[in-house]
Amino acid sequence: MIEEILKVLPKYISSEIVRINCAQNITEIRLRSRSKAILRCINTEIVLECIVTTKAILEVLLNISKNSIYAIQNDINNGFVIIRGGHRIGISGEVVYVDGKIKNIKNICALNIRVARQVYGCADKILPYIVENGRILNTLIVSPPGCGKTTLIRDIVRQVSNGVPKLNLKGKNVSLIDERGEIASVYEGVASLDVGVRTDVMSNASKATGMKMMVRSMAPEVIATDEIGNEDDIAAIKEAVLSGVSVIFTMHGDSLNSILKNKEIKELIDSNVFAKIVLLSSGKIPGIVEKIYDTSKLGGVA
Repeated sequence: MIEEILKVLPKYISSEIVRINCAQNITEIRLRSRSKAILRCINTEIVLECIVTTKAILEVLLNISKNSIYAIQNDINNGFVIIRGGHRIGISGEVVYVDGKIKNIKNICALNIRVARQVYGCADKILPYIVENGRILNTLIVSPPGCGKTTLIRDIVRQVSNGVPKLNLKGKNVSLIDERGEIASVYEGVASLDVGVRTDVMSNASKATGMKMMVRSMAPEVIATDEIGNEDDIAAIKEAVLSGVSVIFTMHGDSLNSILKNKEIKELIDSNVFAKIVLLSSGKIPGIVEKIYDTSKLGGVA
């Protein structure tokens, strides 16, 4: 999978990455103008010797746009571009507003290349807690950024979609709202990663809009999406739950108390909309489960 990233990097950077022979462990590549490139690996960080130039950053943008930056302008305005293989390139620079809307990001000075990676079976230990009598319990996965919640929800969706015989779970029709194309790693409308045979993916739509559309059009048994939190998301969640759809969501947070500061999320938890809350560890290794809460035993949480 990393090969697609190496193709868009300047040769002097890609050559050094190949030379140190750690490509399969890379989770992020940070390119900051006038600084050394940095690799974030599964359990360590490597600072390369090569210095990233402004020209190098421009070369990456030209490569991913096939020499037509205008073709990816909307993606740039959203702050990231998805390339073949589902890898996500975050963009940092000077934002240009016109009539209160982002018109462009110029003087781009940094790129964060996040490696799309499939980890088969990473949800194995969690699934027994969120499957009950052949049904998926409404589940909220909580973790700080970069701690594996997207990878985890991807594997949950894959297994729920395919079915898990040992848990007496038949395959479910799953609607995956992949707003930023990260879960399924959507590239040109096609999922680059395995999200299961019964999964329908909607990308480039807001989570709230996507949930409402999929409930009405695709008759899902399960809806899944990443990083909920605003009022529109909450309204759509309530609508989905009332329609009898099971839901699996993620959100940022480092503890139960941290997510309770969001009054809409607290309302959902107090109302027992979520049966389970899965808290991931903030340690160096992503995807480690710190605690699983059964919300029926929490009572009203302060």
